[in-house]
Amino acid sequence: MMKLKLSHKNELDEPWPTKQQILCIGGANLDRKIKVKGAFQLHTSNPSNTRRQSCGGVARNVAENLGRLSQQVSLLTAVGDDAEGEFIVEQSRLYMNVVPLQVKGEPSTGVYTALLDEHGELIVATAEMDIYDQIRPSAILENIPLITSSRLVLLDTNFSMNIISSIIPLCHEHQIPLVVASVSASKMRRLPRNLKGVSWLVCNRMEAEAYLGMQFTDDQQLLDAARIFHQLGVQNVILFRGVDSVVFTSQDGTHGQISIQHIPEVIDVTGAEDAFIAGMIYSIIQGYPMEQVCQFGISCAALTLQTDRTVSETLSLNKLHSMSKQLYGIHSQKFVFFKGMYFKEKDT
Repeated sequence: MMKLKLSHKNELDEPWPTKQQILCIGGANLDRKIKVKGAFQLHTSNPSNTRRQSCGGVARNVAENLGRLSQQVSLLTAVGDDAEGEFIVEQSRLYMNVVPLQVKGEPSTGVYTALLDEHGELIVATAEMDIYDQIRPSAILENIPLITSSRLVLLDTNFSMNIISSIIPLCHEHQIPLVVASVSASKMRRLPRNLKGVSWLVCNRMEAEAYLGMQFTDDQQLLDAARIFHQLGVQNVILFRGVDSVVFTSQDGTHGQISIQHIPEVIDVTGAEDAFIAGMIYSIIQGYPMEQVCQFGISCAALTLQTDRTVSETLSLNKLHSMSKQLYGIHSQKFVFFKGMYFKEKDT
């Protein structure tokens, strides 16, 4: 019989986080990366290098990025009663407060395996994530004080629809800003049809298509998709438009498109979107407008693209601001909101 260990507090019996802390809810996995040597060929063996395994999972990666950005952050996740789960918890606690829901027996800790081409671009990935389907909403709701005492909550779509559908109204009821990050097109379908309470939704075109059951081939259709999300209750939407740009929209009419500047030396794309979300959350906490929220997100992702690690080991606030200035020529420019759009103030 599978037993579930509920962690109301961490093992050090530390108090619940203060309102200054960010809470990340979702996946914490073991990442394995395999990089092909030369051109990839289907239906035959390909010479490759197996990279060192590391901690992964969208929520966990976002939390580590935020920790490296000097933010107070906690992680609520599920791990197995195995060496992989122990490794993830021990490594993650260097950057965050970890509240693990430990599942004993089968299934094991989640494992993500990525196959990368010679340029570090993703060819295909596999995800062994059965563990998240074993967690019931009651296990998450046992940690309500952890959720309601948070300054902001990040929720990925690794947990079941029932759990996701429980967390969204809880954050709405307690007026906790909620950022929802899609994990994949298939897991995007785990989001309920009522998204009231979602402050920010981050996804790419394929994930939006999977959820809405529509296809989007141009910018106008992407904006139409964002409007549907607004009608379902989402306040702000960020859509990745391929690798070239991101589109942002808000219920108040704010909208725009930010180009993704070319990164000359891309080593590995794994973890880039997680870094984007962390940079985005950091800038939301700082009170930046939507344009800079996207720019800081892209800048944080750029730092990750230039390393072979899922989370850049050199990430810091200074490096984030320097990269943002390098890509977009900004530090903390002032903006004026007028008729649903943000405009830069003239220098005086």
